[in-house]
Amino acid sequence: MIGDKSAILDIAKAMAEHAAVKQSTATQNLAQANTPGYRAREVQDLAEAYANGELPKVEIDRDAPLKPNGNSVSLEGQIMEMAEAKGQHDMALGLWDKTLAMFHEALGGRR
Repeated sequence: MIGDKSAILDIAKAMAEHAAVKQSTATQNLAQANTPGYRAREVQDLAEAYANGELPKVEIDRDAPLKPNGNSVSLEGQIMEMAEAKGQHDMALGLWDKTLAMFHEALGGRR
């Protein structure tokens, strides 16, 4: 029987939320790429955030090298973050869709 919560759907939801925060953070970093003194932000890992049951934390990336103007945004790095976020979001939606299809099938529905 399907209860009020489904762990697989909870994971898919957390993955999608994490991807959204990651995408937003990368976009904000890109917008500040030429701002002197701006320090790039990074998003907490999904596993850590999911274990705490909250949205991931966004913190300054202390490992990012500084440019002469004090800015630490790497354009290539942020583009990679955005691509990873898109892949993670697509995976979350696929997982959500397949799980609901499985529930639908188990309950005798037809597609």
